[in-house]
Amino acid sequence: MDAVTDPTVRQITVMKSARVGYTKILDHIVGYFVHQDPAPVLVVQPRVEDAEDYSRTEVAPMLRDTPVLAEIAGDLKAKDSNQRILKRVFRNGSSISFVGANSPGGFRRITARIVAFDEVDGYPSQGAGDEGDQIALGTKRSESFWNRKIILGSTPTIEGISRIEKAWEESDQRRYHVSCPHCGGRQVLKWENLKWDKTEDGEHLPKTAHFRCEINGCRIEEHDKPAMIDGGEWIAEKPSAGHAGFHIWAAYSLFPNAAWQFLVEEWLRVYKDPSQKKTFINLVLGQPHQEAVDAADPDLLRKRCEPYNFETLPSEAKLLTFGADTQDDRIEVTFVAWGANGESWVARHEVVGGDTSKPEVWDRFDKLIVEPCVTDEGRVLVAQAGCIDSAGHRSEMVYKFCRDRKRRRIYPTVGRGNSDPANPRMIWPKTPSRTKNSGDKPYTVGVDTAKDDISSRLAIVPDMNAPTARAIHFPMVGLSADYFDQMTSEHAVVSYVKNRPRRMWVPKTIGARNEAWDCLVLSLAARLSLPNRLDPTPARPRPSRLPKTEVKELEPAVPEPSPSPVAPPAKRPVRQRSRWGAYR
Repeated sequence: MDAVTDPTVRQITVMKSARVGYTKILDHIVGYFVHQDPAPVLVVQPRVEDAEDYSRTEVAPMLRDTPVLAEIAGDLKAKDSNQRILKRVFRNGSSISFVGANSPGGFRRITARIVAFDEVDGYPSQGAGDEGDQIALGTKRSESFWNRKIILGSTPTIEGISRIEKAWEESDQRRYHVSCPHCGGRQVLKWENLKWDKTEDGEHLPKTAHFRCEINGCRIEEHDKPAMIDGGEWIAEKPSAGHAGFHIWAAYSLFPNAAWQFLVEEWLRVYKDPSQKKTFINLVLGQPHQEAVDAADPDLLRKRCEPYNFETLPSEAKLLTFGADTQDDRIEVTFVAWGANGESWVARHEVVGGDTSKPEVWDRFDKLIVEPCVTDEGRVLVAQAGCIDSAGHRSEMVYKFCRDRKRRRIYPTVGRGNSDPANPRMIWPKTPSRTKNSGDKPYTVGVDTAKDDISSRLAIVPDMNAPTARAIHFPMVGLSADYFDQMTSEHAVVSYVKNRPRRMWVPKTIGARNEAWDCLVLSLAARLSLPNRLDPTPARPRPSRLPKTEVKELEPAVPEPSPSPVAPPAKRPVRQRSRWGAYR
């Protein structure tokens, strides 16, 4: 709260655990800028429902029960156009807007000097629909104010993709230092210094929970905590540049249910269960959890490039497909040649620049996808099928383009992950789905399954002198400088959803480009859409025929008894027409 009123601080980041009172702090900040320093305030919650709930259960009671706020708030129960659940306007000119991070249009027509983002790690990863990243959208709403404040607070989730962790690393990283009540040594409370006693037979005694002084090994008891907290101070670990960052966890909390004994009891309950252990790390320690990850090395893939291009593909290449990813200002497409036993060669990766809402960009794209690739034997390969991502950007343009080219096997697609680990989604579906509005039929691609498959292929080092089943080859020319960075921009993490392990592919860093990766996934989906078999199949053995000399020596076949004669069916009587023109 001091940092919010500090004129030298423009952004505040709080990476926290539960049970530290952050929601009440956010209430106080809102009340301050309504009463003491009137300003338009924007509060962004993960969902619209969360925004409505925060307005009803936190802000409305504060406005009602705080006399100085009640004077300027007016009657909240009256039918006043200025008093709505998602918008409060006050007599002194201040206002509060509440927005859900999952609302594409929620950030429009809002100008705010104070923008508070709550639980940012709970925001939808795909952004606010087509509008883009929620934090960037909210920050844009404050650009007209020279004295704006941007506040981010959240419990972290997964290390490497946590938004609050990324913001914390960009801050001056302040931690709360307290003094040992015995030796006076200043230190930060750390989980590894929280100890408890055990009996001789190994039984844990959580009631004996205490901190071991990091300086001199003194024993710090629970009853020492209030005085330590009162005398503590925030100390930054990095130079300040107008971005104040704070980390706090449950051991500092004075709430009764955050006593050190209860933290130990909770740890002893969950430390053997990976899913509950992750929750403990996030909600009690206030730290991001390091998941088990699979990732490829871009430098190793770059070193595996081979001396060919799309005009000199090896003779083993038999078939060509493409996958395309659509953005607002470009279309990126990867052409892949396929051979026997799943071996493949990336032929080329091209970018068609321009506003993809205009037909001329799609005309240029259409000319590109019919350009042939050539093998070193002179055989011409033209794309037999292609998949275009229709989710997110220019969906209607994608549907129209594919609708006119059905016979060329060009399909609109949408990607879906594996919601059920026991039943992974098929890479290429048997039948397309149907959109609610346009009636178009996009094909649902199992992207997590496809990425797992491609990841296993990338782990195979191809032999340049002999065929290598399922290997992926890359050319030395024709790929952009950041192609392999895009190819490895995501990694597979094993997280726990409702106490069940779930393997998902997520970006290594927020905002990293992954178009090359997505295009390769769609090229694989296009290949699986074709019935062509490229694997060499052994010829079927013909049935052996006996020599004519042996046929004479065989016993003559016993003739089957002739069937009993069957009487021919009786003829139907011929119908005669009556004089009235009807049959009788």
